[in-house]
Amino acid sequence: MKPFDAHCHLYDERFDEDRIKVIEKAKKVLSGVVVVGEDPESNRKVLELCKKYPEFLFPGLAIHPAKVHLLTDKEIDAEISFIRKQKNLVCIGECGLDYMWAKKSGNYEETKKRQQETFKKLIDLANDMNLPVNTHSRWASPVVVKMLKESKAKKVILHGFVATVSEAKEAAKLDYKITIGTNISHWTQTKDYLENLPMEAFVLQTDSPALGPVEGERNEPSNISLVVKEIAKIKKIPEEKVIEITNKNVKELFGI
Repeated sequence: MKPFDAHCHLYDERFDEDRIKVIEKAKKVLSGVVVVGEDPESNRKVLELCKKYPEFLFPGLAIHPAKVHLLTDKEIDAEISFIRKQKNLVCIGECGLDYMWAKKSGNYEETKKRQQETFKKLIDLANDMNLPVNTHSRWASPVVVKMLKESKAKKVILHGFVATVSEAKEAAKLDYKITIGTNISHWTQTKDYLENLPMEAFVLQTDSPALGPVEGERNEPSNISLVVKEIAKIKKIPEEKVIEITNKNVKELFGI
């Protein structure tokens, strides 16, 4: 049994020189990879890449909150219309809120407002298409969970989720899945979640090429094996059990 990478960006330019090798390496140790887009350009790259590996790479499309202030309302609505027409998606993502980028935009309150409006449109799109929402929540985890709950999101992946254990438990009660990534060794919240929540609350991710096991170095999907080993140590369960439960969660979320 091989694990899944539930969130990565294999279209990123940092893979341009050896993307095929990276994918072939991943195929040896993974059952599949969910590749998520961030804007009109990357969304099309996601579709193109996943068409080449239809049994291994699975597409998710959305507008990343860090991209919202770079797009007009008309461009955002046009992209949402484009996403709605796609037939083979496994999620709407990566989307959510990122108040760090809102602050960097130079127009904090207005950008926060537009991020929230865009996120709401994407949650509604996910509900309409009966797809899970693959979310981003930097500096805004409580707001993201609140919006998901209010919008009655059916299925949710909380990617890069930074919150208190009690907030994580509340999310788990809603049956939202929290990603555990390859930065597990230096992300304190991850270990806290693992020690306080059941395995049924988690899926595995790399967020490649970001959030690698070594800070500053390029990450890739095959590094999921490191996550499995670390989780097994923390939870004191066999690695096979980690894979079995997280794969079950992936199947329930994405249908793959």
